[in-house]
Amino acid sequence: MAKSRDPFFKALDNIRERARAGGYAPGQSIVIVEEARRLDLSTTPVREALAWLCGEGLIERGPAGGFLAARLDAGAVRDRYDLRLAYLSAALDLTAGLPGYGRSPARDGAAVTDLQDLFESLVRRTGNGALLDAYHRVDGQLTPFRSAERRIFADLDAEADDLLELAATRANGELREGLRAYHYRRGRSAALLSMDVAGHPGGEGGEDEGP
Repeated sequence: MAKSRDPFFKALDNIRERARAGGYAPGQSIVIVEEARRLDLSTTPVREALAWLCGEGLIERGPAGGFLAARLDAGAVRDRYDLRLAYLSAALDLTAGLPGYGRSPARDGAAVTDLQDLFESLVRRTGNGALLDAYHRVDGQLTPFRSAERRIFADLDAEADDLLELAATRANGELREGLRAYHYRRGRSAALLSMDVAGHPGGEGGEDEGP
């Protein structure tokens, strides 16, 4: 059976996307029967998908059983930004001898999206599958915070443009410093980011919305 028609993959893809978009409030109980009804599936593939997503850090096991949307407090948010920075720094180390990235500052308001693409390409070009899997896991956990970043940081597009320019025109050392400043800034604002996500359940506002 094709992946797109398999009940497990239907549940997995839908719930993963919903969790990354902030469709569940942090700590919200996820009722298997309700999710199965929403997806027009039986409870078995939904339960299996939720168990799988626990491994991705997007869903948690409840203390009394069942499943909860991930609860990322300020410390957990800070740790994940630090971890993503570590993976990006490792990618720079592994590709130090390769040519430049050929990136330029984004146009038409797409700077933030282009920056996410750059992060992905930094890791992907290492050819290290384990590093890429680890990066995808932590980046997926940070996806709900992109809208919060947009609401909290007024200069998000200019910041992204600066990093894209560093990637296109400067040595890895300067890009590394830029990435460090980018992630440390978010680490210092982890409490605000965590509270913002908790206050905007349902994923209101996309990552490219205005402030």
